[in-house]
Amino acid sequence: MSTTEEPWLHTEHGANIGHTEASTWAATVRLQLERVVNGDGSTTILDSYQLVMALRMTLRGVEMTRRHLATDPARRLLDEGMAAFTAAVPGWKDARDVIEHFDEYTQGRGRLQHRPGTKPKDRVPDDVRAQKFRIWFDWRRQGGGRRPVLVVGPYPIDLIDAAEAATRLECDAYEALLTDEGRPWPRGCAYAIRFGGAVG
Repeated sequence: MSTTEEPWLHTEHGANIGHTEASTWAATVRLQLERVVNGDGSTTILDSYQLVMALRMTLRGVEMTRRHLATDPARRLLDEGMAAFTAAVPGWKDARDVIEHFDEYTQGRGRLQHRPGTKPKDRVPDDVRAQKFRIWFDWRRQGGGRRPVLVVGPYPIDLIDAAEAATRLECDAYEALLTDEGRPWPRGCAYAIRFGGAVG
């Protein structure tokens, strides 16, 4: 039996693939948060590290979606979503850099520990700089409750805010796909429908 259906080509569906990856990694962020909040505490720091790394992969999927969108309204929607993500989790990108390049930061030789433009060969080991960028997990009180925070040097990452921001961003990518296909959705509707949150 033959078919006249066109084959599905990966190279022609970059926006969809990007969204699928963003969705997978946003779910990973939520899973890591669940382990942090409801686990026995034995893997809290490990799960926190993985959550921050999964934020980067969520954004990478969304960036791929953005590159393959064909319409300006869809791109604008996703640009707003990416800006909201960055605002919701300040310092996350630098925190991820510190975690990823632990071999430099634990020796005081990390990019953020020196003046901009300092070449790697000119960054000498320095324990004072290293101490300023140490990493630890903390529970912080807020509004009568406790919130899990991964403190990466000067960057405290509220893991609940981070997970919500990743989820919202993945939903923004879905709305951008629909908008690109001529079925525009207001930003925030997919999040409200899927997770019972507020629009916007």
